[in-house]
Amino acid sequence: MTTEPTPREREILRLVGERLQNREIARRLHLSERTVESHVSALLRKLGGENRLALVAHAERLRRRDLPAALSSFVGRESEIPLVAELLAAHRLVTLTGPAGTGKTRLALHVAATLPQAVLVDLAPLAPGDDVAAAFGDVLRGAAGRTLVVDNCEHVQVAPLLTGLLRSGSGVRVLATSHGPLGVPGERVCEIAPLPVPPESSRPEEVLSAASARLFADRAASSSPGFAVTDDNARDVARICRRLDGLPLALELAAARVRAFTPAELVGLLDSRFTLLTDGPVGRHRTLEEALRWSYDLLHADERLLLARLSVFPGEFDHDTAADVLAYEPLDRPAMSRLLPRLLDRSLVSRRRAGETTRYRLLDSVRQFAAARLGDDAAEARDRHADHHLTTAVSLVAALRGADQARAHRWFNRHWPDLRQAVRHTDDPWPFLAGVGTAWEIIGARADLFDWLADPVATVPALTTAAIVHCFQDVPKALAFARRAAELAESPDDRAVTALALGWCLMYADPTAALPHLEDAATRYAETGDTWHRALALTALGQAAGSIGPTAEAADLFGGLGDQVKRANALNHMALRAIDAGVRLDEAAAWLTEAERLAEASDNDHERLHAQVFRAALRDPEEARDDYARLLPEFRRIGDLRCADRCLRGLAES
Repeated sequence: MTTEPTPREREILRLVGERLQNREIARRLHLSERTVESHVSALLRKLGGENRLALVAHAERLRRRDLPAALSSFVGRESEIPLVAELLAAHRLVTLTGPAGTGKTRLALHVAATLPQAVLVDLAPLAPGDDVAAAFGDVLRGAAGRTLVVDNCEHVQVAPLLTGLLRSGSGVRVLATSHGPLGVPGERVCEIAPLPVPPESSRPEEVLSAASARLFADRAASSSPGFAVTDDNARDVARICRRLDGLPLALELAAARVRAFTPAELVGLLDSRFTLLTDGPVGRHRTLEEALRWSYDLLHADERLLLARLSVFPGEFDHDTAADVLAYEPLDRPAMSRLLPRLLDRSLVSRRRAGETTRYRLLDSVRQFAAARLGDDAAEARDRHADHHLTTAVSLVAALRGADQARAHRWFNRHWPDLRQAVRHTDDPWPFLAGVGTAWEIIGARADLFDWLADPVATVPALTTAAIVHCFQDVPKALAFARRAAELAESPDDRAVTALALGWCLMYADPTAALPHLEDAATRYAETGDTWHRALALTALGQAAGSIGPTAEAADLFGGLGDQVKRANALNHMALRAIDAGVRLDEAAAWLTEAERLAEASDNDHERLHAQVFRAALRDPEEARDDYARLLPEFRRIGDLRCADRCLRGLAES
């Protein structure tokens, strides 16, 4: 039987040292009084004490002793360790900040262990409002020349004491941990982010290149001897690390579950992570929810409300978007501007700079925790998020087709997770899906689109949108949608778009049959002055006829409108026609170069990949084979099965 106190017993020992009674300890730790009595008895047995006063004395010795020994290996933080050491050498107060469970304490103790006369002062046992001086004990009288690791500062007023200590001329240095800055003069703040996450790869060496995966593997092997990251489980290990945002506490708790579940099974259980990630052996937080509740309980009511509302964003967001969506009673826009920085200082929101814009996000675990606290506000917050994003998307269609295309396209790329969530949430996504309509050709095929458009409502806009998109994957299905749309067409606009959709689908099934429909569409759009749709019809007409002329005209029209993506698309098709015919190959190479440049400038993966796969046909067989192998998973990722098939045929022929 072990004589070492468990983490829960050490937690209770600290509170006994504060001279709390069993009933008070039970209330503080949300335990039954009988459970506390059992732990106290175990402590007396393990530590050899005769009575409760012996435990108080032992707790006092622990409070004064040097740093505690590490009970497990230290993994990762290769860049942070020297950075923190350098900061501490140059500054007398360094505060490590970051979310709960990110490993601030472990990093501080690891750095301090290399220093002489370092001592730990743990403020976790204190309640808000407690006298912090009592936690320092004799340390304050013997602090000269020492390094104090002052842990868990976020919930108490420690700044006045540290300010006085640093001004005393004692030469003391302080390495503090907190959710946010302490506000002490001369303080240097070092943000500790979660561990880097691996790519989604099935190659163990690629997955283990990330510190989060190494931590998971190390702790999983400790929990289940013989565990290793292999070809069979590497992708699932990567998914676990990514779903848990590289958060060390969550990873350690998940790794302990390898005794009961495979990594693949763990991935499926992470939607219920607060039930799964419990009873861990690390630190004072033995569950993931406990760690997050510690941070949440320190917030004011309005901060809690904003945090809960922010959980409606599935990914990054900026301040203005958050305010547009979430500034409603009892929060207004000024309150949003005041409260968001507070949540950032509490490390409940993370940020990054993107040019002149600050992008914010909630770690996935924080998001799930906060979402569970939306309560009666949930429906309105989620409705407002969905309405904002679906309406904004449709409003950007004109910009997508014109000179402001790059900005509009970036918006779609950046807000795709929001759109995905909004479509799942809304009862009627068709005003959005059909509202974007043929402009999906600019945005490019995305896997989500085929699910969204699988069963269109019986309207011309919905059916023609589904028809044009489904041509990337299932031409017979697309053609059925286009024919149904043609049966419903009544207005001139409906007849123009159904002619375009029918011709578009037929150019993949029966190019000769496509020609009259595309010629009809081009004529109708010329008569109405709709230059963009006329150019779209000409692009398809050139493809169906196997002719460069109509497509070149379309390229010029798109260029005049400022539509870089569709000009790139037209240039790609011109090059493909030339390559298939074995003519104008030098021009084809130039067209592909311009197409790739335009696609990159507008952040359009689809046309960039098209240019690259068409260029492979101009390269020698060995180079072409490498290109096809590299591009095949990319086309599968975006759902373009036609070009995925092109890669497979290229691999077979090269």
